Formats: sequence, C-alpha cells, structure tokens
Amino acid sequence: MPVIEYTRTKGRRLTYTIAYDDGEYFIERDGQLKKSVPDPMTATVSPHEATALLMLRMAIADIEALIGMDE
Repeated sequence: MPVIEYTRTKGRRLTYTIAYDDGEYFIERDGQLKKSVPDPMTATVSPHEATALLMLRMAIADIEALIGMDE
C-alpha cells in the first residue's frame, strides 16, 4: 500500500500521512488515525471506479475540507 505525506494548504498547515490503495485510504496525523475509508462503498464509489489514484485524491480533498476529522 503506497504511503505519502501531505501538508494541508489551509488552517494550521499540518502534515498528514495518507496510506491508500484500490478502494481504500487511511489518514493519520502524529500517529493517530483521523479517518478510515476501508471500503469503496463507504466512499460512495463503485468498486470498479475506486482506483488508488482516485482514493488518493479523495483523501486529499478530505484533508483540505476537514471532512470527517478535526484539525
């Protein structure tokens, strides 16, 4: 599963760790799990559309908008 570091462009500009793969992604900050989307249906995406690249983009959007997590 690929892992990247992403720094939010708004707010406090904290850095998050995103682990992602086809159909799933996990967002952590300072070793704490902030959001888990372990299933494409949880992300409201059909399984055949839930590519790793799409999951990465969705995770970044969640971080930027703080969807389902706190800063």
